Amino acid sequence: GQAVGRVFEDVVSLVEEGDRRLLAEPLRQTLSSGTAVNLGRRALLVVRNDGGERSIELSASPIRTADGRLTGALVLLHDVSELRGIARQMSYQATHDALTGLVNRHEFERRLQEAVESGQRGDGQHVLCCLDLDRFKVVNDTSGHVAGDGVLREVAKVLRDAVRDSDTVARVGGDEFGMLLVGCPLEKARQIADDVCSSIADHRFVWREKIFSLGVSVGLVEISRGSGTPEELLAAADSACYVAKKRGSGRVAVYS
Repeated sequence: GQAVGRVFEDVVSLVEEGDRRLLAEPLRQTLSSGTAVNLGRRALLVVRNDGGERSIELSASPIRTADGRLTGALVLLHDVSELRGIARQMSYQATHDALTGLVNRHEFERRLQEAVESGQRGDGQHVLCCLDLDRFKVVNDTSGHVAGDGVLREVAKVLRDAVRDSDTVARVGGDEFGMLLVGCPLEKARQIADDVCSSIADHRFVWREKIFSLGVSVGLVEISRGSGTPEELLAAADSACYVAKKRGSGRVAVYS
């Protein structure tokens, strides 16, 4: 009953769900243009008195008399919050690793493709990193796969904490991870990789009464104008990671 007799925009505001941009008031739009307005699947309704939000589909249609005179408008609001929530959840599940919550291989390769295209345009410096855990097999062999899964979740957290918010960390295989450092010169990437190695080496991974000390080997490859396809870059980073692993635990190698 609080909305009765009040102007639409005094009760609620409509914003774009993606960028929070204020949307034109549909009732006023319909009355001024005399045509129907449909906001489709992108609107978020914000209630002014308590700040509550609902995802909606909205349409506004003009009401006319028999002789075509405009007398008002009908606004239909359909609450689709639950549907959009399910869609967001499905999208998240399709792009993230269920065990660690990191980006999965498919999504990582999609982002790598974007970085390659950006590099070819000369939009910035990017670096691809391939990471392989050292001594992880000991965890599975001595304590089982449940312990291994717990350690992988901890590793994921350490990796996320060691990089910048703008970077992508992914689980691309069993104990293999990838990092995509966007807008990052090679020297800075080398520093981040060294920090990751130190963070993993310094962390004590505890499972019940056992303490595990792991390491990580990192291979780096620069993404630039002439750096080739995503597949070639992944192979190069993997090759550099192999070189790093041969040098001993906690090493970083740059592909050249």
